Amino acid sequence: MPFSKHPLLVAIVNGLINKYFSDKPTTSDYAELNIFFPPAEISAIELVEKNLGIKLPQDYVDFLLTTNGFAGMIGESYVVFEQIKKVEEYTSSYCSEFFPWAIYIGTDGGNEMYVIDKRGLSYNFGLLPYISDVNDFINLGNTFEGFIRHLYDNDFWTK
Repeated sequence: MPFSKHPLLVAIVNGLINKYFSDKPTTSDYAELNIFFPPAEISAIELVEKNLGIKLPQDYVDFLLTTNGFAGMIGESYVVFEQIKKVEEYTSSYCSEFFPWAIYIGTDGGNEMYVIDKRGLSYNFGLLPYISDVNDFINLGNTFEGFIRHLYDNDFWTK
């Protein structure tokens, strides 16, 4: 049975999506324009993992297997999570030279990249300005849901 059809796992990821991607009132006129993509193929994820030499966090993989990318509002935060085929390309373009420890997964559409920090024993999700140094990384959690919660609550500038 393909992952995206497994009822329990789909329910878990859909719960995350329903909790953080759609239920908070927003002042944005664009919230109704949230875009979810068809599920990623596990083979595409495994190819990117192989090419980047990593194993992506399972909760992020679960998200990709439910919606291969997202563009829209999470609470008051504008978010673009790239489709898996772009993760490798944008990691190479934006991270590999100055931030070889970072995996690019998205952007706020402005000055910040959303990245996975692979320097520790467990990976961390967070923000990294496009023009920055290693000390500018803002850690927003070691799970995808924790990261999403910070975007939803818009509490990361006070960290």
